Amino acid sequence: MFEAIKSILRKRKIGKFVSNVPTGFLPLDKITTVNVVVDVEEPGFEALKEDILSWGRQTGLKVNIYFFDFRRLDKEELLLTSIQTTIIKRELDWIGTPDLSKVIGLLGETSDLFISMVDNGNFPIDFLSKCAKARFKIGRTDYKGHVYDLVISGNQTAELRSDSRRIFAAMTDFLTKIK
Repeated sequence: MFEAIKSILRKRKIGKFVSNVPTGFLPLDKITTVNVVVDVEEPGFEALKEDILSWGRQTGLKVNIYFFDFRRLDKEELLLTSIQTTIIKRELDWIGTPDLSKVIGLLGETSDLFISMVDNGNFPIDFLSKCAKARFKIGRTDYKGHVYDLVISGNQTAELRSDSRRIFAAMTDFLTKIK
């Protein structure tokens, strides 16, 4: 019963913030702003972050990175990323919506490209993916609602989790081929 209520409220929340920006493939020369969502628990997270920033510098794109950090931190442990762009578990409301002040750049301003490097369809990424105001959306996992214009996934077995850097490289390689 509780899950059914939660599901209804999640649908309403998405309905309130869902993006009405038409999406589709864009060539790289038509892209100026990119929003990327990354999970800090992703293997090779630091190297992936550097790859994303380096790609932005090389292509002259303005890149904003938002982070999911749902790890259980001890009192002495610090975040690996900036507190302004990191969504932590205790900042989710009871239905799983991220703190809107942290994601206002995704929800309030139209960007050219949204990339989700999160390889699940859990509600926080579902919410951000459906509500991000972007003209072209790329993700790693296809799920109900067909949010992404392009899905590039890797190995689906838990113990052989795909290298996120290779997936990001495949995404950027594909972007260079769109004319």
